[in-house]
Amino acid sequence: LDPNRFGQPVIVISSGMAPHPPPRPSLRSFLERLDASQRRILLVASFFVVVSVLRLRWDWDRRLLATPATAREYSSPRSAAAPPLATAAYAVSITSCTPKLAARLFDAAAVLRRSVQLNSWPLHPESRYGAKFYAFTLKPPDRSDPSVSDRCYRVLASAGWEVIPQDPPLFPDLIKEPEGSVLKMGIGGDGCCGHMELIKLATYKLTDHEFAVHLDLDTLVVHPLDELYDVMYFKSDTDEGRSAREKLADVVAPTYVNRRQTGNPSKSGDKTAKEVLANITVDGYFTKDYNMIIPGRQEQRVGVQGGFLAVRPSMDTYFHLVSLVYSGEFYGGFDARTGGWFKSGYGKHIWGSMTIQGLMAYHFDIEQLENSVELNRCRYNNIADNARVSSFARNPKFPRCTLLPFVRNASNPRYNFNDKQCRDGRDKCDDTDCQRFPLKKARILHYTYCKSPWKCNSCEYLETYKEPTCYEMVREWFRARGTIPGEGNRTLDRVKGNEKGPLSFIREDGEVELREGNCFKEFYLGYCMEEGKYDPMKHRKLS
Repeated sequence: LDPNRFGQPVIVISSGMAPHPPPRPSLRSFLERLDASQRRILLVASFFVVVSVLRLRWDWDRRLLATPATAREYSSPRSAAAPPLATAAYAVSITSCTPKLAARLFDAAAVLRRSVQLNSWPLHPESRYGAKFYAFTLKPPDRSDPSVSDRCYRVLASAGWEVIPQDPPLFPDLIKEPEGSVLKMGIGGDGCCGHMELIKLATYKLTDHEFAVHLDLDTLVVHPLDELYDVMYFKSDTDEGRSAREKLADVVAPTYVNRRQTGNPSKSGDKTAKEVLANITVDGYFTKDYNMIIPGRQEQRVGVQGGFLAVRPSMDTYFHLVSLVYSGEFYGGFDARTGGWFKSGYGKHIWGSMTIQGLMAYHFDIEQLENSVELNRCRYNNIADNARVSSFARNPKFPRCTLLPFVRNASNPRYNFNDKQCRDGRDKCDDTDCQRFPLKKARILHYTYCKSPWKCNSCEYLETYKEPTCYEMVREWFRARGTIPGEGNRTLDRVKGNEKGPLSFIREDGEVELREGNCFKEFYLGYCMEEGKYDPMKHRKLS
């Protein structure tokens, strides 16, 4: 050893006994022996060692993330401090920034985003997937800067969404017109928003993510979606993959299991849901809107519910779907047999048949049946609807819920209606009776039938099983709002209303219980001062 660099060497003379070790020099004494140049050399060497270790760790993470999801295996849950397995994209879209929409857009976007955060990594202890937020808007026709000219762009950006302005999703003049086609002339007025609703297809363009979810702004996430992502992330021949597909069987729509086996959504087969899903590779999840069809005639061709779509992003799929529209292959007819897309029956009996509701139903059911899964609509996209047709109205599409026993009045037809056949064509459908479905088992709520929480409707009205479920859904929305920084610690001093109620609650057994209380305090949590009087959020930049 060089005594000029490392100090004097230690010499041990053996005497047959274990010698006492010499005193170990401290780091401080070691450094004091070095001159200035030696300290600089040691400092530089230490720096390069640290950089090399960090670079090796970064290179390993980069290679792992670059590996396709279908080629990965994962054997055990990661700790809370571990990074997420993947980050899901969550998207919303706006086709027109009306004053009415802009007035409540911040609250809707902020609460929806917060609900996703609460049920994603790292805030939810059981979730292994992160979340990133995107909003699709249309580019201004005059090509001006949307961050200046588009109010909805600014509101969404403030609410924490990355806004991605889009060109028009379709140019109707370029749609072909094969003989008998009605698409080119009809798509502009179809459904809620005409061809502009196809902006939702931009979800497929989020290819930086392994999976992407498009949600309507009047939805709320109340449970992690890991059971969906795990199936898309893990191969079916891994332990994690097999477990994920078994769990998926608990949330799949029974009509999907039937269709996969018999080709008929209302006719069951011999296999269980677990057997049908055992080796599946999933590229899309969706729910269907059975309130939009006439049972007994149209349940074979049901449109998707456009408020929820979960897909594997792919530019190939995006271009394919757009090409279907430009082909013009959509024909008239309401019989659910010979009209619609490519004369497949997905036709004009479906609301929005020429855009998202009809197009995606054709794509999922006909083109991608074995790789797309219809989910139980009470678990995902729950609107608190009745699984059966009601005798309340002659129109079978009228979504009347089940009359409560203590409300029935045999002498008054207004309060003496009954449930009839299942909307999905099956003989029994209690497993999709969303009006009585426990919300603790739901994943996504959708405020269509229940109306938007910020409308502050009175919650003392009670006639069917829908009302108490809707009130509970409303409370979940305000609970999520209360977790946003600056929105908690509400006082109830200014809240008006009847303190005696009555308030209605769904019990564990699915029946209704009445209690005393002020509904604006119990369900609206003080964010509604009285009927129709909403206390909006203060617009600010959310991180």
